[in-house]
Amino acid sequence: MSTFRTSLRIVAAHRVYVLIYLVLMSVGGLFTGLGAGTETEAGITQPTADVAVIDRDDSVVSRALADYVGSVGEPQPLQDSPQAIQEATAKDRIQYILIIPAGFGQDLQDAARAGTKPPRLQTVISYRSYAGSLMNVRTGSYLNQVYDYLSAVDTDSTGTQTADAAGDCAERAVSLANQSMQGSATARLITQESLPLPETLKVYLLFSLFPLMASSVVTIAMLMASLNRRAVYSRVSAAPVTGRSRGLGLLGACLVIGVVGWAWFFCLGTAVFAGDRIGDSAPRLGVIGLALAAYTLSGVAVGFLVGQLRLGENTANAAAVIGGMALSALAGAWAPLDMLPDAVVAVSRLTPGYWATQAVSGAFSADTASAQELMPLIGDCGVCALFAVAIAAVGLAVGRSRARESL
Repeated sequence: MSTFRTSLRIVAAHRVYVLIYLVLMSVGGLFTGLGAGTETEAGITQPTADVAVIDRDDSVVSRALADYVGSVGEPQPLQDSPQAIQEATAKDRIQYILIIPAGFGQDLQDAARAGTKPPRLQTVISYRSYAGSLMNVRTGSYLNQVYDYLSAVDTDSTGTQTADAAGDCAERAVSLANQSMQGSATARLITQESLPLPETLKVYLLFSLFPLMASSVVTIAMLMASLNRRAVYSRVSAAPVTGRSRGLGLLGACLVIGVVGWAWFFCLGTAVFAGDRIGDSAPRLGVIGLALAAYTLSGVAVGFLVGQLRLGENTANAAAVIGGMALSALAGAWAPLDMLPDAVVAVSRLTPGYWATQAVSGAFSADTASAQELMPLIGDCGVCALFAVAIAAVGLAVGRSRARESL
């Protein structure tokens, strides 16, 4: 009996794994990618919030600060009482409440003159929306401008403090801060159509790293566990074939499992997200496909290792899911590596997913599709494939050790 055909029959009998890890998870990846591509140029808006300012100081600085907050937000009336403030916050009627304490303007001038930290404002920010937090950032930016200009206008050319009236200094600083904050920059959204490959495809591909690894590990571990059962093992061993032929048959079946998973995810994503750009972006897609293939080989090698360890079905599933999620996270598939600690980034370089992600991201960000730009990315794919070779070698060593123990 051919080991290759027997292996494929075993996989076909356990098609539920294919349904869960390939079909269902690929659908999840499609929804994730489609959800990331809804931006349009008409969708660029300036977020705002309902705001209220309680000015207990009534100074030049406090009035200017209140006017600025009212200009960038939607002013709402609010009484200066604890009950009114609590009610407005609890009902989310006002997302940002600014309370300017008495003496704030003078304290700010004194701090600017002395070069010390500015006094703090009292704020109440709604926990239900990010708009209140964003408004607080803008308020702090304006206040820093006033503070800096107070330090400048209250000092003469010799660096000594002048005797100008405090009100004149504050008015000049506020005027300069208002002019500075009126500056703006033109924002333009880079749409999917203007890119060589859409970002939606990148989101889908990075999401696919987890099911690619998990499907290969679970399916191959299940296959090897089935082949090691006494009845199946006896039938395969009784066939008039050499041990080398049986090993090659098993290797071929494992590679078929990996190729099917790779082809499913890569072709599905390319057809859905970049079907109209295959001709123009063929070199980039080639690098992406090579990166996914190298990562799939790593999944096949891990599945082979798990099978050689002869873990149970539940243990193999747990190892595939937890290990796949961990490798995807370390690869930067779910969060940019720039947001992770340096120690985690250093560890991620020791995983195959990191190098696959580097190749995929590089294909999307490359300025051109020239060989000079893409050849380093192919090197990243090669490093990823080396992980598969190393893991497979460990699996072979484990299998040989167990075979000797069974003699």
